[in-house]
Amino acid sequence: MVHDKRAFNIVTIESAVELAEKLSKHTWTLCSGFRYRGYLFLNDSFSEDGAAEYAVIRESDGAQVESITFGWCSEEEALSYIERAAVGAFDSAAFRGVELKVHNNDYCHLCA
Repeated sequence: MVHDKRAFNIVTIESAVELAEKLSKHTWTLCSGFRYRGYLFLNDSFSEDGAAEYAVIRESDGAQVESITFGWCSEEEALSYIERAAVGAFDSAAFRGVELKVHNNDYCHLCA
C-alpha cells in the first residue's frame, strides 16, 4: 500500500457481483474500504478523480496480496479479480503486512 498511514471506513459486502459493481462503476472517498470473504479492498488512490487503485489485503494476517486498478476495469474484469482473490489465487504473491487503521464510521479528513 502506498498510503499505509490512511485510516479506512470498511463496509462488509456479501456478493462478489455487488462488490464488482461498486469498485468498477463508482468513485469512493479515499478512506473507503470493502470486506469480502476474508479480504479487504482498500482505496489506495491518490485522488477521487484519478484511477481507482485498491490494495487487496488478506485480513487474517494483514498481508497485501495484490494491487488492482479497478478504475480501468470493466465490471466483468473486476468480478474476475474479486473472485480470484476470494479463493486465494493471489496469496502466493503476498509481499508485506499492513497495519490496518479503521475509523469505524467516524469521519476523517478524507471523507466527503
